[in-house]
Amino acid sequence: MKRYVKYMIAAMVVAFATACSGDVEQGGVNIPAERGIVLNLSGGALGVATRAEDMADNEREYAIQHLDVMIFNDAEDKEDMSLFYHERVTAAGPSGEVRLGVDIDSIVVGAKYWVYVVANSTYDASTFAEMESVASLHTLSQHDYNLHLTATGLQNTSSHFLMDGVAYKSASEPATAAAITIAEQKITDVVTLNVKLRRAAAKVVVRLLATETIEFTDAIVGATPGYYVRNLPYATRVVNDGVLRQQDNLETTHEAMSEYYKWMRDAEGNITGVEITLYVYSHMWDTSDSFSHATNLLVDVPAYYSTVKEGARVSVEHPNNYYQVPLTQEFKFERNHYYEVTANVHAPGAEDFSEPVQIQDLKYSVYQWTERRVDIGGEQGPEYLKVNLDELKMYNTAIDSKSLLFSSSSPVTITVENCYYIDKFGVQRTISAGSYNIAGTTPDGSIAGNITVKSDVPTNNTIRYFTLRVVNETGQQEIVVVEQYPLVYIVNILGHYSYRDDFKSGDNAPTTIYNEGSRITSISLNSWNEATGLWSYSYNSSSAFWESKVVRETYPATDSQSRQGRSNIDYYKWSRSGFGSSNYSLNYSNAQDPGNARMYHVRITATSGDYNLGVPRLTTDPNVSFEFTDPGADNANLVSPSFMIASRLGFVSSSNYRSANSDTKRISLARDHCANYVEVANDGTVYDDWRLPTASELQIIIDLQGTSNESADAIDYLLNADYYLSASGRVYNSKNDSGHTENQAQASSWAIRCIRDAY
Repeated sequence: MKRYVKYMIAAMVVAFATACSGDVEQGGVNIPAERGIVLNLSGGALGVATRAEDMADNEREYAIQHLDVMIFNDAEDKEDMSLFYHERVTAAGPSGEVRLGVDIDSIVVGAKYWVYVVANSTYDASTFAEMESVASLHTLSQHDYNLHLTATGLQNTSSHFLMDGVAYKSASEPATAAAITIAEQKITDVVTLNVKLRRAAAKVVVRLLATETIEFTDAIVGATPGYYVRNLPYATRVVNDGVLRQQDNLETTHEAMSEYYKWMRDAEGNITGVEITLYVYSHMWDTSDSFSHATNLLVDVPAYYSTVKEGARVSVEHPNNYYQVPLTQEFKFERNHYYEVTANVHAPGAEDFSEPVQIQDLKYSVYQWTERRVDIGGEQGPEYLKVNLDELKMYNTAIDSKSLLFSSSSPVTITVENCYYIDKFGVQRTISAGSYNIAGTTPDGSIAGNITVKSDVPTNNTIRYFTLRVVNETGQQEIVVVEQYPLVYIVNILGHYSYRDDFKSGDNAPTTIYNEGSRITSISLNSWNEATGLWSYSYNSSSAFWESKVVRETYPATDSQSRQGRSNIDYYKWSRSGFGSSNYSLNYSNAQDPGNARMYHVRITATSGDYNLGVPRLTTDPNVSFEFTDPGADNANLVSPSFMIASRLGFVSSSNYRSANSDTKRISLARDHCANYVEVANDGTVYDDWRLPTASELQIIIDLQGTSNESADAIDYLLNADYYLSASGRVYNSKNDSGHTENQAQASSWAIRCIRDAY
């Protein structure tokens, strides 16, 4: 017969630094070491930890960024319980004890006080310091949009979980919070107050399990799994007043993909289901008002559906598979509770997110969040396996024997899976673990300690990815994804379209693929002003040296090798749809097919004898309105430690700028072009802060790229002209297409390649 064992989640007690908060309030006075008030956190339900982004999933839920400690005078009426003392604490001792700065001689002997502790509030410390009474604290509400993504590090999400508690002096927490007598007599030593912090949020874990008819998969090309929450409660009282309320502060979130969406796998690595974790604030609703108040998860899980067609069993691909999951059967969520929802999925979901299929075969469980329930058979102890990290980053090292820790009920084995890098066209390239000595090991027979990770340092300027699967003898398993970085590494970003900031008339917005504007899409040289050292330009002329471009199609990894990851790039312009028509529409003409529409992001982590690592200096000129790369000789030797290179969406037509026949004229043209150039990535990010590279930055690009006959893994063959323009002059390209030596290089064979600092 099975029995259940309840155990408290162990408190992690680590000092957290003052750097965690920009609003540090020291408060109080100097207190002798032998006298004072200490707040004991380690004895509570939660311990103290460091920054949330440095922790494993469950540890994020314990992390404390700062504490607001408030001492109120006791009174019969809450309105009369005035604030006696407040302190924001951003540091704790290694034992989890917080020493308060309150003047202990101000504590009235025999008087009763209420001691409230609030962790991780988004309010400024002054909000608590100016509290008039306990009643004000009890009515204070906090709003946390995108609460379901707390601690993921994503924009517009909470970084830490709101918690609260009321301090007590006894060895165990009383059933009901109460005022306490801090000073039974004059304080002559240390008075310890205990507090258990509990989260304002509830945790929900949904597990959808595949069956014989549904096979979940991450292998369908073009599928975009994700999830969103309908009627997410995002507001809460800062402290728990014990009242469960219907919320009107509800949001339907955007569909997202986060680390809280996890594939479930068996020991062989086959996907068996999907697990989604999310967080909600307390909320209740009436069954008659479920549409506008019931909180549901809507999830898209790509799958294959096994069905019978024309007498034969076939597997049908479903890239979009939307399901709706009611998150509780109790029509409520309570603070600091843990809700589990499990379902076996037998049929495909909806293709349209607006009409999801509601899953019926649901099983619900609810626990206190500080407890976990473990099934145990016979007299054996609990079976468990825990690894402290699910992601590991290795920087220019072949061995990491310190970062990964494990604890298990039995010895473990570690296998290496899914080894690959992303090439210069965004294509995932599989590699052999054995070829690069990739392995994860532990001491033989050990059930706790370090996992040593080994892998030769990458030499191809790409990030290497691989997965460690840790499995113990009873089948528990943990997955660790490893990213390994060389000294110089390059990633790429797919571009969508380009334009210039000056493609407009007056104050109009520039003309783009999505904005007709003034319909300016090309630029040509007009005349040179010797006095100012500036060009004047003509727009929409037939002799353009640069035209706006757009990616019409990017070829998938399954295409022919010559097109994998490359794009069909077209010029675009706004033209009248017919003679005499006032309507304009987009017209396209071929620019390059296939072409490279990827921007390369180069990161350099060490200097060299050939250049100095540092941010190149920018300067100004009274004749122009923008900053540009300083042409000084010292600046020419600088290389930005993190810079991006414009894609082929930025290439110029060299035959149409020949009147720029001196370096002065050429650099002026190139400087203007980079300052006005805009490239929009495929994800919608706008990059409009380009500049001319320094001479050393151009040389870095030349060194990193391949040649016309020899490919490089991380960066395409970008620079093929004899010369390229830097801020300080022409730089010879030893990998030019013509094969010209520096003595043979043609002065007329020069080109422009813009870059931007990327931090």
